[in-house]
Amino acid sequence: MRQLFTKRQADLTSQRGLTALEIVITVMISSLLIAALLRFMSFGHPLAKTAYLQAQSTDTARLQLKRIAKLLREARYADTGAYPLLEVSPQRIIFFANADTDATTERIRYELNGTNLERGMVKPSGDPLTYDLAQEQVTVVTSAVRNGSDPIFTYYTGDYPADPTPLTPTDLTEVKYIQFRLLIDADPAIDPPAIEVVSQVQLRNLKTNLGETVE
Repeated sequence: MRQLFTKRQADLTSQRGLTALEIVITVMISSLLIAALLRFMSFGHPLAKTAYLQAQSTDTARLQLKRIAKLLREARYADTGAYPLLEVSPQRIIFFANADTDATTERIRYELNGTNLERGMVKPSGDPLTYDLAQEQVTVVTSAVRNGSDPIFTYYTGDYPADPTPLTPTDLTEVKYIQFRLLIDADPAIDPPAIEVVSQVQLRNLKTNLGETVE
């Protein structure tokens, strides 16, 4: 009887030893798996965040180009009598249009500032009416723009696309068709690469035809 008890006690001790060994092995394997998971998450999180920001910035850029196209399509003479286009350059355009619900015609400026595309808007005021630049309201309409020195705005005559030669306008009245192009990249150091967003518009009040495409 005593021998049977001693044997049973030895078996229990052996079982406890095996269980402890199994626990140690399980903890080691779990630690390795957790370390690998944390490493994967630390590597994958910046990529996922950048991809999300890229998609968000691209959607914002598409929306803003549609808004720019809408305003330019309806560009009109200023309340002071000035021509609808005030300034056209590769990274800045200034024109007159009704940008809100009132009856006045605003002076609107779109310009690349670093990696931000800004919009400046001035309402006419005073008697006689003037556009006081000190009252310009500036907002950033889209960010992560990576055009660098590449043009955002490209200008064409009313013969576009039959005549695809871009203008370097000295006479604003030559401009009848405008293309906008933004390169959007939330982080140039990390994939995905920059996404090109393009829109085109004809100036309704300066040409009878109308055309616009957005890619």
